[in-house]
Amino acid sequence: MISKNSQIYTWLGVISAIVIMVCFNTIVNNYINSQRLDLTEEKMYTISSGTIDTLQSIDEPINIRFYFTDRLGENYPPFKLFADRIKTLMKRYQDLSGGKIIFTMYNPEPFTEIEELALADNIRGIPLNESGEYGYFGIRAYNSSGDVEVIPFMDIEREEFLEYDITSSIFSLSKETKPKVGFITGLGIDGVLDNQGGAVQPWRVMGQINEFFDVVTLLDYNEDSKQLTTIPEDLDSLLVIQPLNFSDQAIYAIDQFALNGGNILIALDPNVTVAAGIEYDRKLDYLLEKWGVRIIPDLVAGDLELARPAQVGDRGERVYNNYLALLGVTKKYINQQDPIVSGIDLLNLTTAGAIEELPGATTDITSIISTSKQSMLISKDNVSDNPDLNKLLRDFKASETNYNLSVRIKGDAYSVLSLLDQNNIQSYNKESHTEQGTVNAIIVSDVDFLEDQFWVNVKDYFAEELLTPFANNAAFVVNALENLSDASSLASLRSRGVMDRPFVLINNLQLESERVFREKERSLYNEMSAIQNRMKDLEQKAGGSVMLGQNDLDAFNDFREKAQSVQKELRSIKLQLAQELETLNSLIKVTNMAGIPFIFFAFGIIYWAIRKYVTSRARGRGEN
Repeated sequence: MISKNSQIYTWLGVISAIVIMVCFNTIVNNYINSQRLDLTEEKMYTISSGTIDTLQSIDEPINIRFYFTDRLGENYPPFKLFADRIKTLMKRYQDLSGGKIIFTMYNPEPFTEIEELALADNIRGIPLNESGEYGYFGIRAYNSSGDVEVIPFMDIEREEFLEYDITSSIFSLSKETKPKVGFITGLGIDGVLDNQGGAVQPWRVMGQINEFFDVVTLLDYNEDSKQLTTIPEDLDSLLVIQPLNFSDQAIYAIDQFALNGGNILIALDPNVTVAAGIEYDRKLDYLLEKWGVRIIPDLVAGDLELARPAQVGDRGERVYNNYLALLGVTKKYINQQDPIVSGIDLLNLTTAGAIEELPGATTDITSIISTSKQSMLISKDNVSDNPDLNKLLRDFKASETNYNLSVRIKGDAYSVLSLLDQNNIQSYNKESHTEQGTVNAIIVSDVDFLEDQFWVNVKDYFAEELLTPFANNAAFVVNALENLSDASSLASLRSRGVMDRPFVLINNLQLESERVFREKERSLYNEMSAIQNRMKDLEQKAGGSVMLGQNDLDAFNDFREKAQSVQKELRSIKLQLAQELETLNSLIKVTNMAGIPFIFFAFGIIYWAIRKYVTSRARGRGEN
């Protein structure tokens, strides 16, 4: 029998537990309700420093109307979860802004005045059913000056970019003016006319730039560079992307802008793949050399560790192989100490050049992006017009060198004037000429990385174009311009949502197997080439027709047998690699599926054992 004292202890324990729970809930709700624990690797649910700075710098109230049709959440529960997250986030924004963010929620049901308000605010409706009823899920933000920012539809695929989307809208509304950026290019990046006179879509990176900067085009792809006599002094920074047929006058204009304190971002590419017939203008080397660097001529960087898969044409089938010149540069090779790339996880570049520091440079040169040591320089002729990816892999030999793909240049430099023809520089004036000054520039040895296919997925969603970045290429450019312009920065926020999560063990296994495979393959091709050369020599001696001697015949047969043996070994290596990867993948799947349940099961067993032990001890004391 259980004693009366034991029953009293039991009831006291129950009452104490209830009191503790009530007190705990009261404390949490009233004192630490705003505390959050974010366990995600990229801190997706932690407010970034960029957002905090933006909210605390607001001078006037900003109104945010949030439209969400409840029935939309009933039909599709993930929308409801996303909407709840937005509500929670906006409450945090209100607190951080000191009340400057005025948040209002609306539930626009079909055929109501709220629906009319949503439509007037350009919120995009999506069908709720086949009866012509629509649901709404969007945001309209506006300030007292009448400036408006609209997110017509909150795409659930952009949930990882939620904080950025809302904060960037608030950022735009809170700034009276945007930093002014001059723009020079020899490409049709900002939209061109095709051969039929129709407009061609601008590269979407320009939309990202225009969102934060007042862009002034100084020289476009179809304009004569001789007309660029000076760079306006009121520019906060200058963006130069692959200029063509650059005149001495244009180079001198950039030279004087830089030496007089102008900030410059230059993207130059030794091998542009996204536009036909675009060559690297070697005249620009004059400018770079005065700043202490050069882009190594006619060579591009290849990297076995950073190589990304590319499609190989093979009898109409989709066959993929690693392309040495298509680089997915990860955090490991991005200088996290530099503010423009701090937090950036992935940059996709292709046929990028190698930037070399010159002896005797008077400037300080800091690497921003580099290759791994498993890299080599490749002739640009070998990566033009359907490159042979297998041959590139066969010929690969690691240089054990980290090649620079982007650098920051700061410090004293001299004018490029001595390398130019002064007769071609109409703006030259001896009295106003600056011979020495301090340069502040960022150089990138790739242009292709700005093109859409290398960084963003574009989707037409109910007549609305939605962009979902899969690499930080555009963020890199905007961050660089903000940094050079000394403008308020969202760099800590802009790179969120894009994350490269490599399976290190799998990648290392693939690299090692690839190395062994290529060594065997290279050996076979070398032997085959030697035999073929021997046959050609014999044919030439015999006037094009030759009867093989016994030694040559034996050598040929030996080679054929060895070739078959090596081919068999190559297939064995491939099979072994596939099996090892499959085993590893299976282990990962089993761990993911069974790991958490096993942990809970183990805790349950431990809890049960402890309870049983405590109960048995209590009974023993009661009986005594």
